[in-house]
Amino acid sequence: SRILIDLCSPHPPPPRGCACATAPPSHPEHRPEVGVNMHEIKDSQQILQRASLAGASGAVSGGTAKFVTAPLDRIKLLYVTNPAMSFTLPSFLHTTRSIVRTAGTSALWRGSGVALLRDSAYASAFFSCLSLYSGALESCGQAAGPPRHLVAASAAGATATLCTYPLDVLRTRLAAGAQHATHGYVIRQLVHSDKGGASAAFSGLRPALLGVVPYTGISFTAFEALKAHLCHVSGLDNDLELKPSQRLAAGGLAGMLAQTATYPLNVVRRRMQMGSESACVLCDRQSVWRSLRALYVNEGVANGLFKGLRLSLIVGPLQSAVGFTVNDMVRAHLTKRQDERTRG
Repeated sequence: SRILIDLCSPHPPPPRGCACATAPPSHPEHRPEVGVNMHEIKDSQQILQRASLAGASGAVSGGTAKFVTAPLDRIKLLYVTNPAMSFTLPSFLHTTRSIVRTAGTSALWRGSGVALLRDSAYASAFFSCLSLYSGALESCGQAAGPPRHLVAASAAGATATLCTYPLDVLRTRLAAGAQHATHGYVIRQLVHSDKGGASAAFSGLRPALLGVVPYTGISFTAFEALKAHLCHVSGLDNDLELKPSQRLAAGGLAGMLAQTATYPLNVVRRRMQMGSESACVLCDRQSVWRSLRALYVNEGVANGLFKGLRLSLIVGPLQSAVGFTVNDMVRAHLTKRQDERTRG
């Protein structure tokens, strides 16, 4: 009877003596997990989502900040790139009136189209990379704080500079070059110069990278630290509760610190970007240290290494204050909208 039962069974037992007769039945829960970790996929999606939001808010904030400060920045470039011009408040006002009288008010925004494109792209790349690098450091176990902010912001600044540098060179030549030079003329001059093509488009890249790493690191780290201090003083739980005026003050002070610390490198970069158009050419092939030394020997400290710093201490903090504030506000708005769509 046992034989008949075994034969009629839909899953007859294995014959005696077979090695598989003693093997325990396999169950799905005992099988090793093969495939992709869903938690890692979810974390990656969240990191990319934050990066896309940061990029969108960065583009808006970068364009807004540049539009506000473009007139002051253009006049500053005229002084920085021309060794014959000494900066004083009366000469600044005279230059401004002269530009408006001869070419109209719109001339104060000369080259601002390229500047807006460059700064929007730069800010978008910076805040996207900042989110990605911060997420990568966090996944490696790096706790939130000034060290992580410094490393992530410095790396993001270097990446954004590399991506947008040719636009920065073009904008400098448009703003500080001949009064009636067109975009096409400047581009042709850039391509057909003695050091044309890619070399000319990346003139001054070394001092730019040496300057942007500490600049972005100092400005962003100081901005986050100042926001945290303001939250502590005001008894707030989150920096999203800060008033716009508090954000503007924190961003302005952070920009002032970073601008002062890295200003001589900015002067060297602008001179190299002008190439043969500059009255005092700094060779892009020589070291940054030699360029700084030549600037100091030929023009001194106040009218050389830190030429135009007083005007930059207005432009830089204002641009940082507007940029950081608009970025925080736009990102908070986009995050709120996204959360509402997710819940809906």
